[in-house]
Amino acid sequence: MNQTTTLTTQQEQLWQRILSFPFDDPDARLPFSRKLARENKWDYNFGLKAIEEYRKFIFLCCISPQGASPSKVIDEVWHLHLIYTQNYWEEFCGKTLNRNIHHHPSAGGPQERNRHENWRTDTLDLYRNTFHTEPPPEFWSDQSPSRNVLSRILKRLLLLPLLFLTACSPGDIGFAPFIICLMVLIGSIITGSRGSEEKRKNNDSEGSSCGSSCSSGCGSGCGGGCGGGCGGCGS
Repeated sequence: MNQTTTLTTQQEQLWQRILSFPFDDPDARLPFSRKLARENKWDYNFGLKAIEEYRKFIFLCCISPQGASPSKVIDEVWHLHLIYTQNYWEEFCGKTLNRNIHHHPSAGGPQERNRHENWRTDTLDLYRNTFHTEPPPEFWSDQSPSRNVLSRILKRLLLLPLLFLTACSPGDIGFAPFIICLMVLIGSIITGSRGSEEKRKNNDSEGSSCGSSCSSGCGSGCGGGCGGGCGGCGS
């Protein structure tokens, strides 16, 4: 999509309804936003922003003829929302969107993965043309945000031994082997973390059952998943 999307009056009204939809029950001891952050081990403000990006994803699902595809973060919001069955089906789909959006498992496999990647590219283009801004990578990439945070922490820890080494005098060389061992240990943790992520992605591409897709009662649909093998939203 190379041109800026021009919204119709009906689409503008739909977007305003999605924006004003309340996800948190003021009487709940554990409202939706708090539960989302707790279950995903996210910072609360990160969870609030993820909900706002979920609103945008749902809107893209509704205005695109071929639908849209969610990121891992957006899909986590969607999965939790589906658990609130009355809120999701009656209040959100029935009264706000005026259509039913169903969530189905993905078929998995390389073909589904390639289809998902192409779909994601189209979705990000539609996002730019609709909202006139870049999709925030922390919400629209497929890498787990908790893994990103862990990687940053480990990398900072890796710098600490270097600081100790630069502070040591020649007479302190006996302390150096301990520092080197610590550096190797931290490095192995980072490498192992990345290896686990690559293994998970490879398993997804070979055919995982954790992906998803969905269909809508109006002829379009939505989809998500838990990695590179997830589906999307559309016909």
